[in-house]
Amino acid sequence: MREESLGGSRLAAFSDGIFAVAITLLVLDLHVPSPGQAVSLGTLLRGEFGSYVVFCISFGIVGIKWLNHHRLLARIGAADTTLIMLNLWLLFGVTIVPFTTALVARYLHTPDAATATMLYGLVWMMNGFAYTFVLGYAQRRGLTLVDGRAASERRMLRLYALGPIGYAVGAALAFVDVYAALAFYVVVVSAYIIPPPRGRRR
Repeated sequence: MREESLGGSRLAAFSDGIFAVAITLLVLDLHVPSPGQAVSLGTLLRGEFGSYVVFCISFGIVGIKWLNHHRLLARIGAADTTLIMLNLWLLFGVTIVPFTTALVARYLHTPDAATATMLYGLVWMMNGFAYTFVLGYAQRRGLTLVDGRAASERRMLRLYALGPIGYAVGAALAFVDVYAALAFYVVVVSAYIIPPPRGRRR
């Protein structure tokens, strides 16, 4: 398939736009509590505390995912149709996050909390697979700016591959303890904050 230079391309700009919209839509599920008779504002805010926690978790995860997407595209010098489609799959997972976030916030204190939290984790698991496939495909096709055989590139690919496993564990943990599962999702994504070692430039 014909390759196109990734430097300053619409692929990066379009991806950044999707991340920006997704992270902005998260706040739409936060509502100002309606005044209640004989109920203080503090009590009403405490009743919404779960929604605020889930919002902060999702904001942090999407932000870290954007950071890693930026690092990912910085290692890729060209893109073909297959890589662009894989990137669209990655962005598809990001666009679902506002919905799954609202789902967890709405059902956090109900008997369906575990199911909602599991679905939240499964979306991140799907997104993690997309990162792995984008990088793996780019390395196999020789589209990366660094040597895909370098130890640093192999470590980065292994780290991406471990992410979906972590989210799957968190999804299963949701049926044991919802809050522990949410905390586990944060632990998994925190592994991607530290920048990966640089590979050898081609």
